[in-house]
Amino acid sequence: MTAQYTALWCYPWDLLDEGLDVSLGRIADAGLDAISLAVSYHAGMLLLPHNPKTRLRFLEDGSLYFRPAPGAFSGLAIQPRLSQLAEERDPLALIVEEAHKRGLAVVAWTICNHNSHQGTLHPELCMRTALGDPLTYALCPAQPAVQAYLRTLMHALGAYPLRAQQLESYGYGAFPHGHHHEKLLTPLGPLGERLMAICFCPACQQAAEKDGVDWRAPRDAVATTLERILRGEVDAPPSCLLGERLAAIEGLSAYLDVQRGIVEDLVVSLAGATPIPLNLLGIEDASIGPLKPHIAEVSEMAYRNDPLEVAAVSREAQRRLAGRIPLSIGLDLCPDSTPTADMLQTKLDAARASADAGVYVYNYGLMPLRSLDWLGKAIRGSSARAD
Repeated sequence: MTAQYTALWCYPWDLLDEGLDVSLGRIADAGLDAISLAVSYHAGMLLLPHNPKTRLRFLEDGSLYFRPAPGAFSGLAIQPRLSQLAEERDPLALIVEEAHKRGLAVVAWTICNHNSHQGTLHPELCMRTALGDPLTYALCPAQPAVQAYLRTLMHALGAYPLRAQQLESYGYGAFPHGHHHEKLLTPLGPLGERLMAICFCPACQQAAEKDGVDWRAPRDAVATTLERILRGEVDAPPSCLLGERLAAIEGLSAYLDVQRGIVEDLVVSLAGATPIPLNLLGIEDASIGPLKPHIAEVSEMAYRNDPLEVAAVSREAQRRLAGRIPLSIGLDLCPDSTPTADMLQTKLDAARASADAGVYVYNYGLMPLRSLDWLGKAIRGSSARAD
């Protein structure tokens, strides 16, 4: 997976609604090398500018867009929700076959712990704040039932001829989430938002105890700080001071080290569950060394409006990984952030200058066909300059 390539994030419904001859033909003609296809995805409402069947799609929350082998998840606490698209056919198998005919590799874009459907069914398996509230959109990676579900998901996807399995939300979820009709009218600031995203569920507590780390002191300190923020007694520090404020909370650094280890162990187990190489969407600096032997690639997002910021973020990602793991850069080239062909070309060139693996572009179904045309011209322009 080390030769530089360009891939396009895609949703199966867009490809199928247009017809695979049309959709995959357009993508191949634009000069893309691969698609990263959503195979497990979360809720959402999408505006689809060139879908011939619907311009608005309300997604089936937490669904799989492929057909696992019968009984694959038998006996697990978490049972998969299959999309309606997969009731009578296997979208992944069909799209992989047709993509390969056109010289397109397929990556399985897999949403892991971000699953409001499963979280609502299993609140006991979700992240839980220091104040005791479950985050039902975020399954906790420390929960054995969650780990078993994800391993089975990896194993099921391993049956397909894929270039990679690209894992999103494989760790702990963030706060806020952007939930349906979300209303956060009391400002939390960067500190409060980070503290709300620290899980103190029973599984995390048990993991800390196993490592000889106290979880009670940091939980109580985090809860106290959050209560003070909610009462308006703590001024929100700027983002640049967030690390200092977190480090000052009693016992929190050691507790967060435990959680980082939980995520690392989970990724290692997922890599062992599938013969397909893993591509992680994002990685913590401290996890690069431990995970290097187990993953094939890291994709870092450079979703910025300003091309100079795209270049800076891409260079920083290159510096962080320092060649230890092949790097891909993710770009949002939809017109809200990339409104001109020249800007798209500049962003693509900046990403390619830092990526030693590939560039992932967001998103086929969400961008007008004009943007896809610009992308094709930019790919050819970048290749010509490289030659």
